[in-house]
This record gives sequence, C-alpha cells and structure tokens, in this order.
Amino acid sequence: MPRLRRLSQAVFFALFAALLWRAGSRAAEARLPGAVRLFLESDPLVAIANALATRALYHGLLWGLAILIPTFFLGRFFCGWICPLGTLHHAVSSAAKPGRRRIESNRYKRWQSLKYYLLIGLLASAVFGGGLAGLVDPISLAVRSFAVSILPAAGLAKPFRQAVPMALVLLGILLLNLRITRFWCRALCPLGALLGAASRWSILGLEKRAGNCKDCNRCLLHCQGGDDPIPGAPWRKPECHLCMNCVADCPDGGLGFRFFPHAPAAIDRPSLERRWMLTGAVAGVAALPLLRADTGLEADAHERRIRPPAALGEEAFLARCIRCGECMRVCPGHALHPAFTEAGWEGIWTPVVVPRIGYCEPSCTLCGQACPTGAIREFTAGQKGWVGGAGGSDAGETIRIGTAFFDRGRCLPWAMATECIVCEERCPTSPKAIYLRPAAVTDAAGNGKQVRQPYLDPARCVGCGACEFACPLKDRPAVYVTSAGESRSRANRVFLGEAATPPRWLPAGGEAPGWERPGEIRSFAAADLWKYLDGDAERYLRAGVRRTVTAAYRNWSGLEAVADVHQMADAVSAAGIFDSESPAGSRPVPLGDAARSYGQSLTFHKGPFFVRLVAFQDTAGGEAALIGLGRAIEMRLER
Repeated sequence: MPRLRRLSQAVFFALFAALLWRAGSRAAEARLPGAVRLFLESDPLVAIANALATRALYHGLLWGLAILIPTFFLGRFFCGWICPLGTLHHAVSSAAKPGRRRIESNRYKRWQSLKYYLLIGLLASAVFGGGLAGLVDPISLAVRSFAVSILPAAGLAKPFRQAVPMALVLLGILLLNLRITRFWCRALCPLGALLGAASRWSILGLEKRAGNCKDCNRCLLHCQGGDDPIPGAPWRKPECHLCMNCVADCPDGGLGFRFFPHAPAAIDRPSLERRWMLTGAVAGVAALPLLRADTGLEADAHERRIRPPAALGEEAFLARCIRCGECMRVCPGHALHPAFTEAGWEGIWTPVVVPRIGYCEPSCTLCGQACPTGAIREFTAGQKGWVGGAGGSDAGETIRIGTAFFDRGRCLPWAMATECIVCEERCPTSPKAIYLRPAAVTDAAGNGKQVRQPYLDPARCVGCGACEFACPLKDRPAVYVTSAGESRSRANRVFLGEAATPPRWLPAGGEAPGWERPGEIRSFAAADLWKYLDGDAERYLRAGVRRTVTAAYRNWSGLEAVADVHQMADAVSAAGIFDSESPAGSRPVPLGDAARSYGQSLTFHKGPFFVRLVAFQDTAGGEAALIGLGRAIEMRLER
C-alpha cells in the first residue's frame, strides 16, 4: 500500500508540475489555464473561505466537494495521496536520518492543534470579507511558489518581482521537515485542519492489535501525521494522513487499516481548548480592520496599484483573491506581478500590472479565464473594448485599468528637443490615445527645428502600459501609468471628467448573494431613453423619468438577468409607474415601498426609484434569487 501511495503522489505531483509548466509556456492557447484551475477549484478551503467572504459560491469551486465528501468516509486521504505541497514535505522528511530522536518527534504533540486555531481565525476573517486564507492555503502556496519562484529559477518562465521572498518562504517550511516530519502539515496547514475535522466521521480507520506488539516502536519511524499509531496510545484520527507507513513498518502485523475498525481508544476529533478557539476567532476578526487601518483601500490608494482588466472593486477583489499567481503565470505580456506595498498589507502578493516590465495586450483575456475564484471576472476581447478602439465595447463601456501621464521634464521631445515618437507608435488604441503635435524648438547650438511632441487624450487611454514599457528611458520612463481612471472604481474616475458616470445604484459582484455583474453599468438620460427602451420610453417620460441605469447579472447557478433602475421625478411618480403595471399573476413581496414578483420578473418602487428585474430563464429557485438581487439593490438605494 505505501508503494501505491508513493505512485499516487508521484503521478499527481507530476501532473501538477506539468500543467504549470505547459500552461505557462503556451499561454496563447486560450482555454489551457482551465486545466490548472482544477487543482485550485477542488480545494475545499478555498471554496468555504470564498463563500463566507462573498456570501456566494463561485461556480467552479463546487469541485471542492470532490475532496470534501470522500474525506467524510476515508479521512485525510488528500494530504497523504494527492496534495502536491504535501508530497514535497513528504520527500524532504524522508531525507532526514532515522533514529530514536526521529521516533520521539513522530509522537503526537499538543502544538499540532495550532493549525485548527489558524483555520478558525481565517474563517472568522472571511466572514467579515477577508481573503487571507489564500496566503497559507497549501494549493495556493504551491501554485504561487512554482509560478513565481521555481519555474523562473529553472529558466522555464520569465522572472517575477517578489520571487526571492516567496522562494525563501517555501524553502523555510521545507527545511523544517528535517527537524520535524511534515511540520507544516502537522502544525500550520489550514486545509489539513479542515480535512482533519471532516474526517471525524470516516469509516476507514486504524485497528491496533496489542497482542502482536513487541514495543519496537518501528510504527513511529516513518509516521507522517504524528497520530500515535503505536499500541497503548489512542490513535488520533484527525492527524492521520493515511500514509500507511506504520502498517508497512510493523514486523509483527500489529496494525492494519480497515473499514469500521475495532478501535475503542481512538480519538476522532481534534484536541482543542475553548479559550484558544476563542482567541483564534478574535484574532481573525481583528486582523482585517487592523490590516485596513491605513487609508490605502480607497481614499489614499497607491498610484501603482493597477489591477488586471475586469478585476472587481478593491474590497470585493481582496475578498476573492487567493494569491495563487495563476493570472501572473498565464499573462503573455508578463505584465502581472505580485504586489508588495502597492496594495497595502492586506493585498500583499495580489496581482498588479507593472508596465515597466510588461504591458497588458489588447486582445488578451487569459487572466479572467485562469482566475479560479472570480476576483478577475471572465471577459471577452469585445467586452474589454481595446480592439477596435476605446470608448465602447460589447458590455457598453470600455474596461480601463489606468491612465498614462507624461513627465515633460524627462520626455526627449519636450525636455531635450530630440525627436522620439515611440510611445505614439506603441499605443494600441484606435484612434490612438497618444497623438503628436509639431512644435518649434531651439537645440543646444541655437538652431531652430520642428519636433513632434506627444500629448494624451485621457478619454481614449485604457492604461495598458504599452507606452511606458516602450519608453527608451529605462531608469525612470517619461511616460508612466497610474490607476487613475480605472473603470472598476467609481471614486477613481474624477480625472476623466466623468461627472455623468452612472450612480452606484446597482451592486457589483459579490454584494448580492450568488450574483455577479459580468458587464458594466449603462446609463441613459431621459432624452436618450429611447436608445434602450425603444417603443416604451414614452410611458416613462410621461411619468417623469429623470435617469435610467441598467446592468446584466449572472447567478452562480447559471441564471441570467437584467436589472433596471429608473430615477423618477419623485416618490409619487415612482409609485405611479409601478401601479400602471398589471398585478395579474403576481404576488406581493416585502421589498421597498411596494413590490410584486411575477416569478420570472420582479418590480418594486422605493422613494423616487422604480426597479425592474427580469430573468432570462425560468429555473427552480429563480424567483428567490431575483428577490435576493432586489434586496441588494434596495440597500444601494438607501445610501
């Protein structure tokens, strides 16, 4: 059985490494990242933490049940047979010299409960919108370490920022295995703690035959979990990795795994102290506001915190991002790198665009496909809107990640009377965001000449970073991109003169349970309402509509819907448009000032607002999902 387990570890680790290398080296194949996502999407800790933080379960994370459900019957089989990081720990632990000291270190220790308190803290933080679990989740840690450190060091990928700190973290936890067998798995792994707690009800267990035992202690020699397989001590089921080394090492046949074992002395739950459980929960709850104690989340955001295209708003992004590095690994332009101080302490190692190293290619959508948690939503090149010109897209609004600025004191045409049009040539938008104007200048010899000087049209700039990447001044470029004008943040749009940007009446992804907003909000003034409601705009105009905003939504169950919010002249006008619609086939719903549900649609009015939600499919649970989305919109209208 240990040979079969070693074969399983080798196969899964080889698959893990091969997928990482192959996808990284062939990132142009659009759907290839999905293969690597399976490792992350089948991680139950990622699924549970993500669901707690966002009040919804991202569709791919249902694969976590493929690991969690068997654990209820078999125990921590994932740790001993599949986990790629566990395989590394197992290999390093096996290199340690055996002896009496090693036998003693493989006995159960009280500090092995630390991982359960860490798990409690991470889940408590997730309840309040924190995404800190990704920092210590073993699958995220393994993918991140390989993508950012191991593969670049082996020459199989381009180098990344923060590669050395990440490599030192991985090296440190691996070297600890030379002192204590699988120290990470025993003491710190929160996924192992989750699976250990779930294994309480497993029907596969260790049966000890005390009559065959001669007290040789060889069962402890290669024990990976520190679960006390030795006869005379209670076997600790939550700590066992099912490595089965104890069975193979026993020369007298005193141990064996079987279903429904006769093991009256087994301990089937973690040994936890209530005060330390409370301490872990309090620490997790306190960690999030402590990390957000500065003003960097929105009010004083770092100018270089440039998120990938289609990233959610910063708070929702941090709740979902698990720092796995998948988006960085598949980026063909090598533009995405782990953040350090740019995103505050809460955002350490989350992805940011670094234009000096690489730029965001106009037609690339791989980061949205590779993200396993929806922190970067899936999008198309048409929705991105960079191909064919900025200023419009399939979703009604171009995705912008920032805006370029010129440092005229360093720009060659401006400061040194030297011709340079590199930034204009590399600008990918059409019409170009960077344009040139001839200017009469005088060189150092006093000769007059014409030099074309660059200017920027901020309405066309999408912040891709191609200009900064191409700037010939390598130490500090004369053109640089900041996060100003990013489309994911309404508060960061003042630079572009967007006083008429859609108000925040429609929630973003993660605010409505189970719902995501895949596109942007479209806004229509009363005079332009016919462009959206051709044939029905006149009825709203007569009722006194002032403004209409609309957006498409997608539920994790596959249900798609559209939400319209009409701002009327006053509450009487909103109630009038609501009452003008037939109540036949509807039922009242406690929402707003008055609401009706028609099953596949929902209408309500609150103050001067009239809201309509329409689902495109008639599915079981669709009505309840629409009502949940309506409540999220109602909360927005109260702000």
